[in-house]
Amino acid sequence: MGTFNENQPNAVEIYAIRNSEHIRDETFRALFQTLSPDRQEYVSKFRRASDYQRSVLGDALAHRVLRDKLGLERMNMEVIRNAYGKPFLKDHDNLHFNVSHSGQWVVCAVGYEPVGIDVEKMENIDMDIAKRYFHKTEFNALLNCASSDRLSRFFDLWTLKESYIKAVGKGLHLPLDSFVMERQDGEWEWAPVVGENGGTYYFKQYALEEGYKLSVCSMDRHFPEQIQYVTADEL
Repeated sequence: MGTFNENQPNAVEIYAIRNSEHIRDETFRALFQTLSPDRQEYVSKFRRASDYQRSVLGDALAHRVLRDKLGLERMNMEVIRNAYGKPFLKDHDNLHFNVSHSGQWVVCAVGYEPVGIDVEKMENIDMDIAKRYFHKTEFNALLNCASSDRLSRFFDLWTLKESYIKAVGKGLHLPLDSFVMERQDGEWEWAPVVGENGGTYYFKQYALEEGYKLSVCSMDRHFPEQIQYVTADEL
């Protein structure tokens, strides 16, 4: 894993780990023991093994990244959550992080400005979801795009919007139709959004694996070109 340096031009870093059958049960048990008591209680409630595994990997990945960045041991770090559930690192409010998981992938973003990340495995959905949750401008854009592109565009919008509300720190308490995602000057990149606090939030998408969408949002516009991939053994 690379070293996080505040003087690097890319002040946001993106990490990803793939859950697979090759990760041994002993590895999951060892990673579980590194979690705080409240997180152990939380992940133990999952009935499906895949949900348990993704949550354990997500927490372990975030802890590993934060330890490397701060040079601290796990016992000297305390993760707390705001009223909307967004995690923060106590006593280190200059370092922000966020985690997401879906399907076989777990991802983490870290930076010196508020950051949000969302990964989704694409599945067939009812477009009425877009009508219900998206801004009407976005919904109309979906209707106007080629039917063969519509599902991909839906998950573009969904992950972008999720990454923004996670960066803001309010989750779904901030309605998805309260802001609009639009192309920037007709180009592939997405235009920044001015948030409730008056700050500007920037976006970047990454090609993770066919059938997945990954979007990142930050108040820092310096995103890396590539994802850093991690194995369970590195955690």
